[in-house]
Amino acid sequence: MSALLDYLACVRSSKEGLGERDEGTGARVRHQLDPVLSRPSPLSSIPSFDAGSEDLATITPAVWRAVLARNDPPRLFRFGAIPSRLEEDDNGAPALRPLTPARARHEMVRSAHWFKWAKRGGESVELASYPSRAVVDDFLATPNSELPVLTRIVQSPTFAPDGTLHREPGYNASTKVFYHCGPGFEVPTIAETPRADEVANAVQLLSQDLLGDFPFVGAAEKATALAALILPFVRDMIPGPTPIHLLEKSTPGTGATLLADCLTFPALGRPLVAMTEGRDEDEWRKRLLAKLRGAPAAVNIDNVRRPLDSAALSSVLTAYPLWEDRLLGMSEIVGVPVRCLWLVTGNNPSLSNEVARRTIRCRLDAKTDRPWLRTGFRHPDIRAWMVQNRGRLVGAILTIVRAWLTRGRPEGKRILGMFEAWSRVMGGLLENAGVPGFLEKLDEFYEQTDPHGACWRAFVLLWWEKFADGEKGVADLWPVAQEAGLDLGDGQERSQRTRLGKMLGSNRDRVFDLHTGAGPIRLRVEKAGTSQRAALWTVRRLK
Repeated sequence: MSALLDYLACVRSSKEGLGERDEGTGARVRHQLDPVLSRPSPLSSIPSFDAGSEDLATITPAVWRAVLARNDPPRLFRFGAIPSRLEEDDNGAPALRPLTPARARHEMVRSAHWFKWAKRGGESVELASYPSRAVVDDFLATPNSELPVLTRIVQSPTFAPDGTLHREPGYNASTKVFYHCGPGFEVPTIAETPRADEVANAVQLLSQDLLGDFPFVGAAEKATALAALILPFVRDMIPGPTPIHLLEKSTPGTGATLLADCLTFPALGRPLVAMTEGRDEDEWRKRLLAKLRGAPAAVNIDNVRRPLDSAALSSVLTAYPLWEDRLLGMSEIVGVPVRCLWLVTGNNPSLSNEVARRTIRCRLDAKTDRPWLRTGFRHPDIRAWMVQNRGRLVGAILTIVRAWLTRGRPEGKRILGMFEAWSRVMGGLLENAGVPGFLEKLDEFYEQTDPHGACWRAFVLLWWEKFADGEKGVADLWPVAQEAGLDLGDGQERSQRTRLGKMLGSNRDRVFDLHTGAGPIRLRVEKAGTSQRAALWTVRRLK
């Protein structure tokens, strides 16, 4: 209301030859009704638009020009081709919101003056107004807007694909990244060519001071933790997807959730807000899409209790550069960039084969009944210590990365399928810093986290031992499946046989590397034709 009063007062004192004043209302009187699409506003240099104009083909491009002129420095972006606005939540953290009609109207009325004509005492007077819904809808429906494209939001300096360090707050057009710098955050100067002792000190700060109190079961687990810690700073140097970093433990209270906070605080400068698992596939899709539309730097699926088996999660983990899904309640498909660090925490979680092969493990084991009662930590209040030392932690990470860059980006030697680019970058970084164990113990991890796959291996091995490469039907294989512990459901025999038949079909031509008393053996499940319209199956030994 105060803005409107200021405007009316300005109109009363203005003599621009655009009409006379009505002394009773303060509104401008216009003697001709020709609509004005755009002209200088009496308040400032922003344009004015006739809210009653129905010429959308003319007014919409003009409104876009006004909005783009105000978008400097950028707050409005194209994120996954969707116009979006960068905001801050109650804690000052950046949050990206789709430009809904209400948000679009908010931007439009602050980028231009809107007016309408009304009759007052037989005269036409100009009154303050706002854009119609038709104009707002046409504005949002404009394809390929000239808003700057955004791929992710960061809260610390990061490296561009060419190795340059993006440390200036704001939007970087070359990397399409927005750096949201919190108040008081300073990063020490990083040497262009770090010395060996500087790299060693950086590794010491991260692996001992920050992570030294967590009970990692081995070097591979600590390497996984350090890979997660560094990833947000080099994400733009990895032209491909990145896997889940699974923080698992045997006993509640061991510290997996705290570890997730420690791994993300240097990059975020705040505690990581966790999400819970979906109850079903639809819930997974809705949660993942909603989360990714906010351009998160990290996603933590905390305290997993159910078997982690989701087609949507499996899909998004290997989606690059975009993941597409349908908006809730609509038939429209949208695509969102996937540039986040993926974390999952849980107590001995069970993973499906599809999720397990998209995951690397970081296992914690305190070897005590009540790990939350432990004492004697380096930093009893690790969160307060991180707040005080965030600049040092970020500086250590940047030192490790820059040392790797000056060595010519040596590539890691161990490769995880579907995540080749990530394996080469992270493996090379850690190896150059003298950190051992990257991508070790993967076979052990897959055996322990995929009970379904373990049952299938037991079933195939028992099948081979009983029938060798003989051709058998479902009726012959059903008791073997039961003996191997294959999950055939709780139905009657006929129902279980039907389920076994479907499972055989979904595992057709699958190869299993198994171990027998005589040594390793490689077997493949194959379809062997039919007998009396019933499918026959065999396991074939491969060389």
